[in-house]
Amino acid sequence: MICPHCMKTIEDGTAFCPHCHSFVGESATNEFVFCEGCGARLSLHDRTCPKCGRPAPGILSTESASSDLAAGKTASFPRLTKSLMQTESPHREPASAARALDDAVDPSNTNVLDTDEIEPSANRTGGIIEPEVDPYHPKKRSYKGLIIILVVLALIGGSAAFVTLDPLDVMPGFYEWFRAAAQDAFPSRQIAEDGTVAPSVPADSSQPAEGREQEQEPSEPLTDEQVYDRLMTAYEQIGAFNSEEAIGEVIDSFNSFYMAADLTLRQESSASAYSLRDSIQTVIDDIDSLQAPADTAYAEDIEHVRQLAQWMFERVNPLCECWDISLAIPEGESTRSEEDEILKPLREAGSSALSNFDRYYYAWEPEQK
Repeated sequence: MICPHCMKTIEDGTAFCPHCHSFVGESATNEFVFCEGCGARLSLHDRTCPKCGRPAPGILSTESASSDLAAGKTASFPRLTKSLMQTESPHREPASAARALDDAVDPSNTNVLDTDEIEPSANRTGGIIEPEVDPYHPKKRSYKGLIIILVVLALIGGSAAFVTLDPLDVMPGFYEWFRAAAQDAFPSRQIAEDGTVAPSVPADSSQPAEGREQEQEPSEPLTDEQVYDRLMTAYEQIGAFNSEEAIGEVIDSFNSFYMAADLTLRQESSASAYSLRDSIQTVIDDIDSLQAPADTAYAEDIEHVRQLAQWMFERVNPLCECWDISLAIPEGESTRSEEDEILKPLREAGSSALSNFDRYYYAWEPEQK
């Protein structure tokens, strides 16, 4: 017959293979095998108990142990007697059992090699067993975290390069749109801190600003007669600003529509206030640009007319600031809750500019010297 374990030819009816010492009897396939030491259930192919390490039943004998140990296949244990099996525990051998085993085994019949003759294993260094490396399933190193960091850095660098280099040339248009939106939402905020408005310059003008200023200003000082004519023109313009058609319309439009729910209606009603303020600022700029002689007789008149124009500006500018707040309220939102905030610039301005203007306007009319 053929041993099913080592595939070698053996005699028929043999219970154990003489080559591999595996059990090949009739009960090899239909009976269970239990460890005689701890009682654990064993496979028919097990030569030792996987739980306590004892040899499987049927292979324990002094005669076979010698050949087994010589072949390095199993440890040498005598067959356990009934008395020894009753005194053994699954985890610990009593001292009496250990002594009985030592007395029952003749070391000369086991052919056990001495410890000094056993060559140290190649994978033992300093008493520590190094883990074996599986050549067929090598451990792979994970680079997932490094890849994620590189992708994030690439995205950040690409975004910064796109904004800096602007390959599609979209940033100038964005900046221009932002400035236009700011001017539409807060027109009065374009005024400088000193209360003056920069003169508008045509966008298609190719002449430098310094050249335009030189054209507006005469190269020689004006005569006193020319100074008087310019002052009277400015004085009459300031008086026209104080009329019902000018500041009266601005005040009426503000009182009627600054709380309107329609944003378009508020924008149309605020146009007169912004236009009047720009006109007053133009008069102030003209007075400041007068090239009067150093010893002109109208020096005091220049100061008076300039002050009248400033008071008129201080009357209109708070209305424009109120319009700024009103126009900042989006379409569809209620303006009632913001009424106190809208009227705040008027409360802070007070009525001193109006009182001073009414008091000195006629008294400061320029007289020809």
